[in-house]
Amino acid sequence: MFNQQCRKIFGTKSTRLPHNQNSCRGTTVPRHSRRREDLNDPAEIGAIGTASVKVPDQGGSVALATYMTLPVEQYFVLDPDQIKFLEGSRFLLTVPRQQFFSIWIEPDVEISVNIEASPPKVILQAENCRIRGSEVIQNMQLDKRFCLTFKTELHWCTNSNNGTSNGKNSDMDGDSVASVGTGEITANLNMNVWCEVIPPFNLMPREVLQASCNAVLSGLVGSLLPFFVRKLSEDYKKWAVDPVYRRKRAERNKPLASLEF
Repeated sequence: MFNQQCRKIFGTKSTRLPHNQNSCRGTTVPRHSRRREDLNDPAEIGAIGTASVKVPDQGGSVALATYMTLPVEQYFVLDPDQIKFLEGSRFLLTVPRQQFFSIWIEPDVEISVNIEASPPKVILQAENCRIRGSEVIQNMQLDKRFCLTFKTELHWCTNSNNGTSNGKNSDMDGDSVASVGTGEITANLNMNVWCEVIPPFNLMPREVLQASCNAVLSGLVGSLLPFFVRKLSEDYKKWAVDPVYRRKRAERNKPLASLEF
């Protein structure tokens, strides 16, 4: 199913160096014992966002609710270069590389996906994160100086259509299709980051530093989230009317890829 993007999280190309082919065979991001309370006077930054999109709900066996609650291994991967299915309910998200002159940073976030029935929603939650970057970033050891919490909730709803179509029809594959209604997909995101302030950034007033970082994160979320739900709705439209596409998704029962470092 899967959120993006300064360059691309879920769609367009980003400028990334390719991974070594021999290093693409792991099942997780290396874990570090980072907790907020373990950090030394960290700055706190974050962002929240909401985005929604309306979509025709085809109903029947191809209803929007059926699509949104597909098994995790059948989720739509909008960009397999940046979102990879690991195993179980875990995915690896590579955030688009951020480049500042010769300095670049590229986080990898391990995300768990859970489906709740009442009320119906899909929850994506960060479990682990690693920061990769240029030599300057590595020397700063930022990977050991931060912690992150990330949670996105996907909700959906539909209103039945009392138009001229009555009863249920069937698509080309024989799956039942009810009268088309109007559905809506909504994504709510909440992200918090705590990071130790190291030279030369410790020379900046804390309020100015945090405000600047918050502005960057808010801008990123503001562009990522609408793009994500729009792509999600486009995929549902294809899934609902294309039986071949549905069959291919149903056959997906193995991890797409995984990484180790």
